[in-house]
Amino acid sequence: MRRWIFPLAVIAFFVVVIARHTELDELARTLARGRWPWVAAAAVLQCAYYGLWAALLATAFGIVGLPSRVREVLVVLLGSMFANVVAPAGGAAGLLLFMDDAARRGGSPARAAAGLLLSMTAILTALAIVLVGSLAYLSGRHELAALEIGGAVALVLMIAGLGLLIALGLWFPGGLRATLEWIAARLGRAAGAVRRPSPVAADWAARTTEEFTSAGQALRGRPGGLASLLALALGMTVLDVSSVGALFLAFGRAPAAGALVSGYALGILSWLVSPVPQGIGVVEGVMTLVYTSLGVRPETAALVVLSFRGLTFWLPMAAGFVLLRRLRSLRPEAR
Repeated sequence: MRRWIFPLAVIAFFVVVIARHTELDELARTLARGRWPWVAAAAVLQCAYYGLWAALLATAFGIVGLPSRVREVLVVLLGSMFANVVAPAGGAAGLLLFMDDAARRGGSPARAAAGLLLSMTAILTALAIVLVGSLAYLSGRHELAALEIGGAVALVLMIAGLGLLIALGLWFPGGLRATLEWIAARLGRAAGAVRRPSPVAADWAARTTEEFTSAGQALRGRPGGLASLLALALGMTVLDVSSVGALFLAFGRAPAAGALVSGYALGILSWLVSPVPQGIGVVEGVMTLVYTSLGVRPETAALVVLSFRGLTFWLPMAAGFVLLRRLRSLRPEAR
């Protein structure tokens, strides 16, 4: 069965390209209107962003006792992003790829999941820090809206929820598992009422408890690990914002630093809380609206945002496709 995965992935890639060829053509025409040195700089910054993300993941895996090399993690990261596009399932495809890779390296899939959990917590915390500064900037300009405050509150609650679950997994694993089993039972009953299978697997509560417990134990053993992860996550944010700034220079001139960061932060926030897959349409609308309200010409804002979103979709998508053969999960000897 495994030998069919790569051919199916190739077919899926071309299906996505054909289905979105209009969007791809529009991106090419848009980028062609910009000054190419700055467009190239934005692309390079995006590549550096994914490299630093791989370093963040490698650090997180090291904290949970799963030593990893950045180069190998980068291959799995880009492969997981490709998998999440061609097999959208709320990020489950990418998660399974990381867990399968860990197992084939002789490691624990649960530790891989715990490492992903720690990295996600660090990334969300870094975004919260940037978002607080952005809201303060917008408040000073009297541009702050209730929707933006609500989104920020949702993000803070998300981070607090992750922290609480990690703490419960560390100090009260039995209570956490019992709670998750209760949730799983209620979800199963609700699904059964409409004659649908349960949305969670039978071992979901045990698996999830193990992940949060592993993450908590890893942080207790290396309390400085979270600071390292946060520093890398903040570095990723700097690279991402710099990429947006380079695109502004490609199509005109960059706005003030506060405006640049605010548009980016609220755009990423809208992606996190959007019910639409990958925030398609929502992120573009929010970022364009914020930049326009802060004095950027609407045409320039639209060109920059569409270019940024295009690069963040197609660059990892194409790189993930090219690197598929280097994934352990698809190597013939992995069978």
